[in-house]
Amino acid sequence: MASKDHKKAVAANLAVFNSEFAIKYDGKESQQTLALLFVKHLLEYNFTNPTSRKSPSETSTPIGDASKPHSGFTVDSSLPDPKTYLEKHPSSIFKPGMKLLDFACGTGIVSELFVPYIQGGELIGMDISKLFLERFNQRAEKITAENDLVMKSYEYDVLDEDKQDELKQFEGEFDAIVCTIAYHHIANYEQVTKKLASFLKSGGYLFIVDFYNEDVEEVSVGGGVSEAVLHMGGLKIDKLNHTLGDYAGLVNVSSAREFMVSIWQPESFISTHSRQVVIDKLKNGELPKRTAPDGDVEYLIDTSLIYAVGQKK
Repeated sequence: MASKDHKKAVAANLAVFNSEFAIKYDGKESQQTLALLFVKHLLEYNFTNPTSRKSPSETSTPIGDASKPHSGFTVDSSLPDPKTYLEKHPSSIFKPGMKLLDFACGTGIVSELFVPYIQGGELIGMDISKLFLERFNQRAEKITAENDLVMKSYEYDVLDEDKQDELKQFEGEFDAIVCTIAYHHIANYEQVTKKLASFLKSGGYLFIVDFYNEDVEEVSVGGGVSEAVLHMGGLKIDKLNHTLGDYAGLVNVSSAREFMVSIWQPESFISTHSRQVVIDKLKNGELPKRTAPDGDVEYLIDTSLIYAVGQKK
């Protein structure tokens, strides 16, 4: 099932994720800010009209105030109040008792933000990185001691031929699956999407959230990225819709830029993820610059995020 390119990408990703990168991951302000925004926009998603999405013009103005910590976003001020959440969002699938899979969960910084909304349910994290999952499990131990839900993790490459019998335990199990900023690391994301679709219950939703480079809609982007970032040139709206619908067999499929945010990122991120106009500004010394609390040099850029959605029949 897994292609040579997929196996090569997995190895490249593990080389990064099982290194010092994982140690710094939780502490990066950009990661914490993005995690908060991912969950905010997932919780506020319009399930009454799931294919009605924002237009490019509606998302052309970056959100956030980069002069403030975490661009001005906080859990208390940005996320819905769990006590009144379902009153304001009655059609949401994020509700008590649900079963949620965070695919490519990393250390769980996105997973834990769902906890207040799915009490009495089950929250599963799945990733290829043992080191990330060690951090996830540390979170889970604390969270389950203080909340009414099951939270546990599994270490899997879902296309591993030797694990397909084990992976059958997840078929038809989940009310929702979320995958945040991982698809651009996946070589064979079409087959991964099809596998994830098999994990959904009837009526369940798959959400793919990723960085979006608008340049890819205009030109075919070739080299210039590492083996661990294979598909920055492939995450096009039409391609994602085709993957979710025609290939994985999901319905109510839609993809759109969900928001842009002003955020601080290191040169390594900008050079492999950003539009050419941003990369040129970086090279010309035109971007605001700072030294982050962890000592990294970072630059202020506007980053786009795409949400791709599909529902199991």
